[in-house]
Amino acid sequence: MRIPGQHNRQPALQGEAMTPMIDVVFLLLVFFVCASVGQLPDSLLPAELGPGTTTSDVVLPPPNSDRSEQQIVRIALRPGKTPGNITMQLNSQFIQADDLGQRLIQLSKIDPTTRIILDIDDGVPNQPWFTLYKACQTLHFQSISFGVRNGSDSQS
Repeated sequence: MRIPGQHNRQPALQGEAMTPMIDVVFLLLVFFVCASVGQLPDSLLPAELGPGTTTSDVVLPPPNSDRSEQQIVRIALRPGKTPGNITMQLNSQFIQADDLGQRLIQLSKIDPTTRIILDIDDGVPNQPWFTLYKACQTLHFQSISFGVRNGSDSQS
């Protein structure tokens, strides 16, 4: 029996074997894209979570009672009676910008954990309230919030 030589053998992969595999991959790709079009994202599906059954040996500290006694300062900026003028209120008392800055500096030295609430009217330009917000950040107040009003709570 004669063993065939090297010149009679055909190469195993000539490119013809790759064509069906590429076709199958593209068909699977098209199938999964078409199948996923009607699906809701997992983050939008409602989930019923149980109360859980794990326990811990760690004792949690009691809630911080100082948080409820934390001082709150409300600063309101409103458009003034003359165009371009802004009125400022510190806890419902009218105040000038220089006095407000000095009081904030004193307050930051005494208690930087004071909660600052900025109540900005829609008619106030951006620069004044942004400057006030930046000043509160510079003075290292730990809690700076923006107050919002309901549509029915319109003030003049």
